[in-house]
Amino acid sequence: MCAKPSIKQETPPELAGAALAGARSFYRSWPRGGRTRARLRVVGGGWETGPAGDYTQRRSFPYLTLELIVGGRGWVELGGRREGAGPGNVYAVEPDMRFGRRGDARRPLRRYYLWLEGTEAEALVAAAGLGRGRLRQVLAPAEWVEPWEWLIREGGAEGARADAVREQIARALLLKLVEGTRPAGAAALAGVGSTGGAARASFERCCELVDAGAVKLRTLGDIAGAAGLQRETVCRLFRRFADTTPETYLRRRKLQEAAHRLAEPGVRVKTVAAELGFADAFHFSRVFRAAHGISPREFRARAGGKSS
Repeated sequence: MCAKPSIKQETPPELAGAALAGARSFYRSWPRGGRTRARLRVVGGGWETGPAGDYTQRRSFPYLTLELIVGGRGWVELGGRREGAGPGNVYAVEPDMRFGRRGDARRPLRRYYLWLEGTEAEALVAAAGLGRGRLRQVLAPAEWVEPWEWLIREGGAEGARADAVREQIARALLLKLVEGTRPAGAAALAGVGSTGGAARASFERCCELVDAGAVKLRTLGDIAGAAGLQRETVCRLFRRFADTTPETYLRRRKLQEAAHRLAEPGVRVKTVAAELGFADAFHFSRVFRAAHGISPREFRARAGGKSS
């Protein structure tokens, strides 16, 4: 019988870098000698914004790491190969792989990460084209945030059922990555023609603008103006490539940003509502609950801060 694991909200110092300070994270602690070879196990995960110009480097790590960049600019070094990185880039770091990551001094990298182990996790990462240090691109990065947010919210739960929930969410995320990524970089953009060419490039540009400017953007007209496109064109792009509307995509991104801000100490609900352009705190609370299943005050409490 396996030894009983425990949940920790703080990552052990030997596994955490300085950039993790203040991040939202969880870590699944298994006693030494108390675990067997699993098919898929979620060891830890979280979200962080690295300090301006931060640099991380390592040559070995005990777990398979999966990372998704959702904001900022910088570069990553995977197995000795360095590539520019930004919103939508996803990559896996194998335990014995040489790895480095640096964020831009003006636009620090914002990222989600998972620590995994098990034969199924390894197989799914390989099937998604993420093995051997390959950097790939996901379409519409904000759409990939929800699985990580679910994992972070479930991260503090104890027991076999909680283990199963985290495992299933991670499995769904990996399966989605199998079908939902393409090679990153300029060469990949040149190969988009068979699935939309210039139209897809315009759509991805719209997504990047919304992801980066969700706080300030308010309307469809704002998105179209930032992208230099007609409103009707933006609507067609989102319908064609994401089966949604640009307004819906913007609202989801705002609510994801709201969750990040509510996790910060001392932030007031009404302040977040105003900053993100909601008419009032009551409207914001209704929309937030519909998206996340709990009120902003409850989310604040679970994130470790006081309700306000």
